[in-house]
Amino acid sequence: MTKYSHMLDIAFEIISEEEDGSDITPEQIHVAIAKRLVTLAEVNEFEIGGAIGICDTYEIEEQDNG
Repeated sequence: MTKYSHMLDIAFEIISEEEDGSDITPEQIHVAIAKRLVTLAEVNEFEIGGAIGICDTYEIEEQDNG
């Protein structure tokens, strides 16, 4: 059976003072993603589309388990 690996993205925002976002820190990213996940959970919005989207998909080879 063919299987696929999907890369998904989750929309979230960070407010920054630099147009290119060069002042965004890893801590800000961590906090923003955590807050977004809480918000999505509160409204049970985990369907594809809107805040969550598929960015890339590729076919994966089946592994022989025998």
